Amino acid sequence: MEIELADVAYDASVWDVKRTFGSILHGEDFYNASDPKTLRPINFRVILNPGAGGVQNNGTGSLILPNRKIGDKLMKRVYEENKAIVINGRKIRLFRSKKLPGRGLRETLEKTPYLEPDEEEKHEDKLRRLDIGLYVDKVQFGVFYRRLEEPMTAPRVFSNEYEISHQNKGAGLLWFEYDHKLIRIQLGDKMTEEIGSNVAITFSNIRRMAIGVDFGNPFVCLDLLTPPMLERERFNRTLTGNEWNDYRKFRQRLDSLSPAHAIVAPYAHHMRVIMHTEADIRKFAELCDVAGIQRPMWANVEAFSRGFFSPKQLHKFHCWLQQFSWPVAFQLEALLRGGFLNTEDILGYFRPEFEKLHKDMGSRVAIVLRYFCEALRTRNPRDSVVDCFRRSVPDGGKGDKATKVAMKQTEEGEERDRDMGKFQCHHVTFTPTRVILEGPYVSVSNRVIRQFPGFEDHFVRVDFRDEDRLQYRWAREVDGTTLLTERVGGVLKHGFDLGGRHYEFLAYSSSALREHAVWFMSPFQHPIQGYITAQRIRDSLGDFSNVIIYPSKYAARLAQAFTATDPSVSITRDQWEEMPDLGDEPYLFTDGVGTISKGLGDMIWEALCRAKESLRRIQITPDAYQIRFLGYKGMVVIDHRLQGIKMRLRPSMNKFEAREKDDAQIEIARWFNKPGTSYLNRALIMILEDRGVGQKAFIKLQERAAEEILTAADSIPDTVGLFQTHNLGQGFNLPWILRGLRAVGLGMRPEAPPAGDLSGTFLQSLLIYAQHHVLRDIKHGARIPIPDSYLLVGVADEGPAYEAEGVENVFSLAEGQIYVCVQNEGDEKPTYLKGTVSISRSPVVHPGDVQRVRAIGEPPEDKLCFFRGLKNVVVLPSVGKRSLASMLGGGDLDGDLYSIIKYDPLLPTEHKDPMDYTGVGTRALPDGRESTVDDICDFIVEYINSDVLGLLSDRHLIIADQSKEGTSDPACIELARLCSQAVDYPKNGVPVDIFDSPRLLIREKPDWKKAEDSDPRDTDYYFSSRALGELFRSINLNNLKLPTTSAPMHSGGISLDTTKREQPLSDVISLALRPFIERQLHYFQNDDRNVADMKTIFQRYEQELRYICVTHTLSDAPDIRLREEEVVVGTILAVCSQTRWRKDRVQRMRLHSSELVRDVRRRLYQPEDILNPEQGELLYGLSQAWLAWDFGMRNKAMFGARSFSLVALGVVFDTLTRLGGLVI
Repeated sequence: MEIELADVAYDASVWDVKRTFGSILHGEDFYNASDPKTLRPINFRVILNPGAGGVQNNGTGSLILPNRKIGDKLMKRVYEENKAIVINGRKIRLFRSKKLPGRGLRETLEKTPYLEPDEEEKHEDKLRRLDIGLYVDKVQFGVFYRRLEEPMTAPRVFSNEYEISHQNKGAGLLWFEYDHKLIRIQLGDKMTEEIGSNVAITFSNIRRMAIGVDFGNPFVCLDLLTPPMLERERFNRTLTGNEWNDYRKFRQRLDSLSPAHAIVAPYAHHMRVIMHTEADIRKFAELCDVAGIQRPMWANVEAFSRGFFSPKQLHKFHCWLQQFSWPVAFQLEALLRGGFLNTEDILGYFRPEFEKLHKDMGSRVAIVLRYFCEALRTRNPRDSVVDCFRRSVPDGGKGDKATKVAMKQTEEGEERDRDMGKFQCHHVTFTPTRVILEGPYVSVSNRVIRQFPGFEDHFVRVDFRDEDRLQYRWAREVDGTTLLTERVGGVLKHGFDLGGRHYEFLAYSSSALREHAVWFMSPFQHPIQGYITAQRIRDSLGDFSNVIIYPSKYAARLAQAFTATDPSVSITRDQWEEMPDLGDEPYLFTDGVGTISKGLGDMIWEALCRAKESLRRIQITPDAYQIRFLGYKGMVVIDHRLQGIKMRLRPSMNKFEAREKDDAQIEIARWFNKPGTSYLNRALIMILEDRGVGQKAFIKLQERAAEEILTAADSIPDTVGLFQTHNLGQGFNLPWILRGLRAVGLGMRPEAPPAGDLSGTFLQSLLIYAQHHVLRDIKHGARIPIPDSYLLVGVADEGPAYEAEGVENVFSLAEGQIYVCVQNEGDEKPTYLKGTVSISRSPVVHPGDVQRVRAIGEPPEDKLCFFRGLKNVVVLPSVGKRSLASMLGGGDLDGDLYSIIKYDPLLPTEHKDPMDYTGVGTRALPDGRESTVDDICDFIVEYINSDVLGLLSDRHLIIADQSKEGTSDPACIELARLCSQAVDYPKNGVPVDIFDSPRLLIREKPDWKKAEDSDPRDTDYYFSSRALGELFRSINLNNLKLPTTSAPMHSGGISLDTTKREQPLSDVISLALRPFIERQLHYFQNDDRNVADMKTIFQRYEQELRYICVTHTLSDAPDIRLREEEVVVGTILAVCSQTRWRKDRVQRMRLHSSELVRDVRRRLYQPEDILNPEQGELLYGLSQAWLAWDFGMRNKAMFGARSFSLVALGVVFDTLTRLGGLVI
């Protein structure tokens, strides 16, 4: 309903009027906050007609309300109850309007929350003050540099490597875009030019700024973390009057501004902007204050044109590079492309140094150069570049040979990694302007790379990302298609040269594609197989004729061979067979699942245990594995009816015909030896709330979880529970170490342990980091553990298959039934779930993605039952109208995990039918021809441009929060359909256009979205009344202060002298261990010289730990690095807007650090037979580990020493238990 306003005070603003009506409409007469039926305060809109002569309005306007009932009540209040409305001292008049507000506006007011006018007014005021442009004469791109011998405290000079001047043809323009959080510089004159260029610098990309005047030129210097965004736009394009279409994709993203700029852009991205007048730079500083970003300092920054990256200099560098082996050339390129050195540094001062090192050490100098890169990133401000180099070189300081030893150890480590299905992988990241080189560091291998031992460096992982290393996301006004086609497509189709080799596109794995990553390889001559090329490898994988006309499906089938897997055992052709699927297309009951015999399962597990130390202490063997085998993929589960060594697969698992072999290896992608923890998440909470679960149930669970986190320091079992439940500290075996400490009589202070408490130790610091990690996940993602609930892999009931084979008296699950039996390590007996439960599969988007089913408990004893004894899986029925898995977000049984919730307060009370997840078909090539590798490359480009699943899910949640209809809003239902299409996109090749999907109802987002913003502003958010808002606001991370820790900073000339004022082995842990050590070794104190022998192992560990800390950060900023505690716990606490990027970096960091731990353990203790060591080997391992523990504790003030001690402590407990001297 619309109400006309008259006699409004001329000086009243929209916000004055809105505040007045808000106080009335949100008062007791209109809104009862305690009434559950009135979920939100009434929303309304105020419009004032503009006035003339400098007044705010002309005295008239309108009030738009969501419905007539509220309007009638307001008119009655004013005219029948005589309660006048006064604004700025003037009584206003109200009239019923004959105009009807538009349907869209009415729906918006009905659905969306009310926003306080104070924040809106503040936002509008900022926009008004920033609505000004500053004239620009020149824009220069270059680098800041110092002389090599100068420390970081010396002033820097700017080298102008490329310049655009507008001084003589009309100035460029600089302005602030507050809503987009960026500064934009427009290069071009709208009056005389058709096309102009833009340079966009986001606020978060500015590391520091300076202003000053250099020989009469007023300048702004911008020290940027990453290159700015470069764009092109047509100035005088035709406008239709439809703002949504007119301002959509009108700017085109670029990789450079000109051919000349393209040469220097990969190396020089810092900026120096010459303004028109000195007044402009002072105004710029003022606008920075208004925008809420750092104010530039006044400084005298000298500038020259040094030509570091001229075509001539770069040609000289690449010619010189050819004399080096490829691993060395890779590191030299990394030094240049990472901005650590320029061509003058390398070809001048360092040229003879590098050449001499290569002559003396060969390819091993690559390790020195990798540590040199790390040293430059973490150097002390007092150190010069030369100091860092001297410290990285063997014998470079104090006769230290640690680096030589480290290199030898690294080579030995690579051999072991090869045996374990891991390898040292080089990483290349292409951004719009740069090529970022990282590594090598350990990565999980795959079927293809394992075929070519010794040639691993011919395979590199290539990522395609935006300048900030996040995935490409386009603003509505930006068209990135051309950039991706030319930049990404060009690299994919034509390859790239690196270190003297040419690399060509090979393939990708399905998980890598989600990260926008692929595999490239450089052709090589194999001594047995001959000349190996990418096409030859693809051809060798199998027959893809059944999918060759579908580029996306062809690529997905190739991807199977590149899945990260662990090798296990090989079986011959007579040991496996194919059996029919159960059910009918498209809803097969056995979609992606087969069976194996118990004997084969035991062989697989033994192979994994031999390769992985962490599995050897596990007592519960898995009943299910996710595998890759020839052209098959999916799950296999143990069938106790199968005898000997047998595997039975299904047609639904067969994705392509692999080349025939006498025997083939079963590759293991995952194994399931324990039940996973079922967690709430934002999407699940939103749907359960709409399905009748009250907010109090969620709040109670969060309070319980927060209490468990904060009280985890009360006892060691509580601490162990925290680490295990949230999968933290596994790489350093923290739960095992904590249990060992309890076994020797130590504990937390509230336990009053007999041998002393752990307060003040490194372990207490680790606990605080773990608590912070878990609380942050709860606050930012509503990741709350659910009691009596589990996350389990799904398998099918084989009962109907038994019956089809003629077996009688078989017990099978009925429609709507499931079987769940779980057993954790340490449980005396398994737990059978019985009764009503809910089942879902992440991601949940549609209200029907959560279904109520019945868990049957223990199967009857008097019938043959396939799943009797199966543990830590959920068995789904193989009968009914439709497979249960397909109802849950379109799931299947090839490895999908299902959340089983038994916790009664979270069971939905309202039923919703599942969504129809029938696919949209698979897109073939237009002319029906067979796909080529170029078609796959085109698909990858399109996928990167159309990878919008995260954005769709995000938009779905926000609209569900904004709308009173929640997840049942028609926009949410449509987004659920689009999400399903986006999930299938990698396989069917049918993309989703994000710009044609439902839009947000209002500009502002719910306050629980603040967590994902590195620079949240109150004006961008509203107070959410949904459960997610209540949960978000009730967690305060500031209550948990992180301890001050040692960051990986080089201090130069670190002393490793083990003579300390503190008595060795006098700490609480050493004293508690004393009787156990003396009982086995017959001594306690170590000889100082023997302790000092640990220096070499420690230095190797410490250097690699530093490298981990600088390599796996979320940002490329030189002053950003991980803390030692983050690596040990296995978390990254920095804020990141893309959770997928954080997960990828955490996963890489955990793998890298766990391999480092394994490397140290093997140097301390490496028996001939890993599973059955001899007593002498165990005693020697114990003595070495005790020396390493002693060394770490004597040097605990050094970076890395405390975590090094933990690694040693793990070996101490391992050897003590094997010797029978300790029971854990």
